[in-house]
Amino acid sequence: MSDGSGVIDLSTILDRHPDKTIDDLVLNEPVFQDEKIHGSYYSFTPCIPFNEPLSKPVCKEAALCKKSADNKTYTQLGDQTNVQFVTSVNGRVHMEFTNTAGNISTSLNLICNASAQDTLAGKGMVNATLYDLDLVSPCCCVNGCLPGLSAGSILLIIFFSVLVCYFIAGVLYNKVVFDARGTALVPNYDFWSSLPGLIKDGYFFFLSPCLGDQVGSRKYERL
Repeated sequence: MSDGSGVIDLSTILDRHPDKTIDDLVLNEPVFQDEKIHGSYYSFTPCIPFNEPLSKPVCKEAALCKKSADNKTYTQLGDQTNVQFVTSVNGRVHMEFTNTAGNISTSLNLICNASAQDTLAGKGMVNATLYDLDLVSPCCCVNGCLPGLSAGSILLIIFFSVLVCYFIAGVLYNKVVFDARGTALVPNYDFWSSLPGLIKDGYFFFLSPCLGDQVGSRKYERL
């Protein structure tokens, strides 16, 4: 946000729709597809352009597309390249889209609801050249869907934090209690100094069935 209050990141909506695989996105299938609003069907994907219909696209590299109730007419309502974020006087944020021809504008209101399912709704068509839609999602909230740390990242942070504390505590203990010097300050120095060799031995042990006599560290002849 321009006032420094935080970030609205709509790209994280893609992670909230596991039914849309990466293959779907590569094929340009929209995340919100054929959402029925006042008799017409609307499709939308944040950040990534899509084509609709896939066989003979009418909406090309689109952000928003409308399909008529009889499934015969498609209208491109906005492009990913022609979009602006606008903050109104009351603090509401909306996105303003324009289609390639420049003759249709769509206002997509970002409705913050921390407990809601992602929903595309709104008034739909206001007139022939103006559309008004709502995107309701926790990701429309300021800092609502910021990517967090994965479980693996958390475990790595914990592991290395414990490791650093272990070495600091061990060095202090050896210094104060045993008045150690040099490498003797390192806790369990014999283990840590032999660890690279143990890793190397384990590496060749697991590779030896695959490489046979090619393993350079083989010290014994085959029987």
